[in-house]
Amino acid sequence: MSVVERLYKNDILRPNSVAGHCIHISSRDMDILAESGTTVVHNPESNMGNAVGAPDVISLLDKGVRVGLGTDGYTHDILESLKVANILQKHSRGLPDRGFVEALACFENNAAIASDIVGEEVGVLKENALADIILMDYKPNTPVTADNFGGHMMFGMNGAMVNTTIINGRLVMKNRVLIDVDEDALLNECIKSAQSLWNSLERDSL
Repeated sequence: MSVVERLYKNDILRPNSVAGHCIHISSRDMDILAESGTTVVHNPESNMGNAVGAPDVISLLDKGVRVGLGTDGYTHDILESLKVANILQKHSRGLPDRGFVEALACFENNAAIASDIVGEEVGVLKENALADIILMDYKPNTPVTADNFGGHMMFGMNGAMVNTTIINGRLVMKNRVLIDVDEDALLNECIKSAQSLWNSLERDSL
């Protein structure tokens, strides 16, 4: 049986399960993912960088699978992944008119996925929802409307444009300066931790 079938048989695939990548799966596997309420997270740049293929995101969404968008650590810029997700679906299908809506659907699904994981509503501005907000220094060349905002996100915006971040109502970055954080000390600690990890991996491989 397939990996998806085996996971389902052992009661691992459930509404709170998240399956990564899902590249080499069958139509029946997609049906199982949909029936079990499993979420799939698409990581386009990671898939391309590792030359493992491209998942059929279009069919997954068509079958009712909730697909989110991730990076798998390949980038820290989710808007970059949004752009690549669009292009990868066009490329893998050989259809220039597909991929845009599907990539946006994956991006928009992230709020629902995060809400399920943390147990509180995120991704909306409303009473009792977590107040997670970013402000972007974005100067569009064309008008921004509710109808074309997705296009501006995909073709105009990038993560470097974020200049202010608010998490759960708390200001954590203003004008690209982290609040109450010594960035240099933090970066030095990251470098030391990375070197320590590499050293331990080298010892384990001997």
